[in-house]
Amino acid sequence: MKKPPTVEEFLKGENLPTDILSGDDISYAMIEFAKLHVQAALEAALEDSPYGSSTDIPSYEDMKEAILNAYPLINIK
Repeated sequence: MKKPPTVEEFLKGENLPTDILSGDDISYAMIEFAKLHVQAALEAALEDSPYGSSTDIPSYEDMKEAILNAYPLINIK
């Protein structure tokens, strides 16, 4: 899984307007940054989900724990 950029790295990226001063540009940047982290969180949840054979069905509690703990909020910097 590719690690998403920090906010500093993201704001220096080439996909953003060169002058991030207006409200529209800031909103755009925040949305794009959030999309990167949501995608990373979904990928982490998929990788950390318990699985087994077709007869091994993980419990709701196991799935909940694995999914909710797959992407710590500390990853968003």
